[in-house]
Amino acid sequence: MAALLRSSRLLKFSPSRVLQITCTKRNGPTLGRLYSGALCGRRTGVSGCVRSFSVATELKDEASIAVRSKQAQQFDWALTRLDSSVRRTGRITKTLLLRIFHDICRAGYPSGNQALLLLRSCGSLLPEVPLEERTELAHRVWEKLKELGEQYDVSHYNALLKVYLQNEFKFSPTDFLAKMEAANIQPNRVTYQRLIAAYCQNGDIEGASTILGFMKNKDLPITEAVFSSLVTGHARAGDIESAKNILSVMHGAGIEPGPDTYVSLLNAYAEKGDLENMKKTLEAAESADCSLMDRDIMQVIFTLAKSKHQQHIPEMVERLRHEKGYVPDAMNMCLSLITQGQEDTAFHILKAFPTLQSDNSSDSANLGNFFLRHCINMDTSLEKIICFCKELQESNMHTSPVSFTLSCALEAKKTGTAHLMKLFKEEKLPVRPHFFWPLLTQPVKDKNIADFDKISNTNAKIQPQTITEPPSWFIDVPTDDDLNLPLHLSSTSTPSFLNCF
Repeated sequence: MAALLRSSRLLKFSPSRVLQITCTKRNGPTLGRLYSGALCGRRTGVSGCVRSFSVATELKDEASIAVRSKQAQQFDWALTRLDSSVRRTGRITKTLLLRIFHDICRAGYPSGNQALLLLRSCGSLLPEVPLEERTELAHRVWEKLKELGEQYDVSHYNALLKVYLQNEFKFSPTDFLAKMEAANIQPNRVTYQRLIAAYCQNGDIEGASTILGFMKNKDLPITEAVFSSLVTGHARAGDIESAKNILSVMHGAGIEPGPDTYVSLLNAYAEKGDLENMKKTLEAAESADCSLMDRDIMQVIFTLAKSKHQQHIPEMVERLRHEKGYVPDAMNMCLSLITQGQEDTAFHILKAFPTLQSDNSSDSANLGNFFLRHCINMDTSLEKIICFCKELQESNMHTSPVSFTLSCALEAKKTGTAHLMKLFKEEKLPVRPHFFWPLLTQPVKDKNIADFDKISNTNAKIQPQTITEPPSWFIDVPTDDDLNLPLHLSSTSTPSFLNCF
């Protein structure tokens, strides 16, 4: 289970001690002596009350243990699902995360580990979700669990900091520290490291130096993570020479630069588009016997794409060794690139997949499914998607890209699929009546007669049942006004989508 919660452990519950009561010592005779002379033989006085209280306490203990046991089972289920997804694909879906979040909220008893699980899932594990949306989700989780009574500790604040860094969220480290202080939470080494990274992400060396001073005053060790952040900070402050000299400072401090430091320097040069110094840095890493993995090179490729230096990407792609785990890592990078509007670079990476080049099986020939689906979900221009489809089919990388893309568009209820439908017709593929169901239902939901007419007053033949009897899972229960929308169409109408736009 360490793939997702490295610092967490599975919940281990022991019987609750919350309801145990410690009696205070009082002067005077005991209750037993005071009532020893009672005339009633059944002694239903204080002893009966004590017995009733004992039974009530046991019932409360049992209820508490039952709730905690159920909570543990739910957490195990959630962790298993998320851990399985991370191990198989290196990512999770927003749908799965929200389902688990809602289940935890419905139980009403969130634990510290559950909060960590949810917070850590709101960062780079969601490559299909835009950065801003990830951060909004993290804030939503934070506020809701706090409302349910979750007591946050330093690990939760550190998890939130990591999400901020992964999502490139701009925030005030000073305000963050103030919130921790207000909550009586003491920052630790990891907190300071991530605050330094936050300052350096914005090129604020002065702010990073302030936090570095805090670490020195507290005798906290300065690790490679801090130096790697300083490389980024100096580079983004416009001082690339100081960024390069950080490696010499590390040697002087007795710390050997590792992969993280070299990747930070590579990213610094990649942001400038300095291919020559990127090559020198790669050679320096090899000379220092510091092996960079495919995942490290992918970070550099991602930086080149975001910085609009795509001309250097082929040089970096050639350095990929296709190690074990390459395909899921490359898929996740493609998804992240598409999410951030870099679908051309993502397609270049897709074409370099070794499985697609060496294996002509039906499974490998459709590995572009994830790419096409996400392009549809992110509203990539249809002209560009059609070009991708044609190239995939011409290179035998996908057996039926147009058909698959159209099914994704209809499943996502994307109404602007005219060009795909035209391409479908050009390839002499049958245009089925059910293709029009999602296209017809949205104007009905929006009560948009103009769009409905736009779809209906065209040429392709559609059975009357397509208009009058769409499947129930496409639309909500119609109102009287909804039912009146299509009444002006006669049974001889021949609506088409092929010439809608």
